[in-house]
Amino acid sequence: MASPLLACPYFALVALFYRQSDGFIQKYDNSYEYWKTLPVLILSVLCYLIGAGLRGRERAYTALGLLFGALGDYLICRTEDGLITGATAFGIGHIFYLLTFAHRVRQLHYTLTLLACISGSLVVCGVTPIVADNRINGVIVLTYSFLLSTCLVLSGSLYFHGARNEPPHQLNNLLRFIGFSLFYGSDTMLILQHVGFRIPFAEKLILLSYFLAQYLIVWATCMTHRICAERHLANRLR
Repeated sequence: MASPLLACPYFALVALFYRQSDGFIQKYDNSYEYWKTLPVLILSVLCYLIGAGLRGRERAYTALGLLFGALGDYLICRTEDGLITGATAFGIGHIFYLLTFAHRVRQLHYTLTLLACISGSLVVCGVTPIVADNRINGVIVLTYSFLLSTCLVLSGSLYFHGARNEPPHQLNNLLRFIGFSLFYGSDTMLILQHVGFRIPFAEKLILLSYFLAQYLIVWATCMTHRICAERHLANRLR
């Protein structure tokens, strides 16, 4: 794991939120959004203060990605146009996540890119009612979907093709790819639910996959930073 100091409080807060909400059932009171926001917010604070192996810009970018994720959690529950304002916050968070790994990609995985394009086309069809109702809101949702698809494709490309001085199929890149795959699945279900599609156990599936995704992305970033630091030290000792 990235660090027990990150994992233990994070998953304890997720479990507490599950209990307080009777299984992630949305309640329209003043406590639901706070319990939902707390796990990722605390993970952001701990990531910045403790680091868990992260240093410099990667530490700041990861903490900021989590912070905007927590803000998105709050806005989705709190504001009238929650999906739109939440997508804006999450999109900014994904930009910070991209800054931690996109520069390491050396080759795109074309099959994954094609699948992301097909899936993106389905999302476009799904958000047509939003675009028809409000063009700006539709553009925001589509932009967010593009950013998340970019994260998915680039993280998958890192896993399947490797990076400079790093072979394919490494655990750190697999964890990141799984994290963004879960994020993609979670947000796709959220959008489909928003436009009227019925999904069994939607709240549980959306939130469990989302909380796990956030931690896996952090774990992968910590592991990658540690591997790079060890390689740099080994090169200096030669």
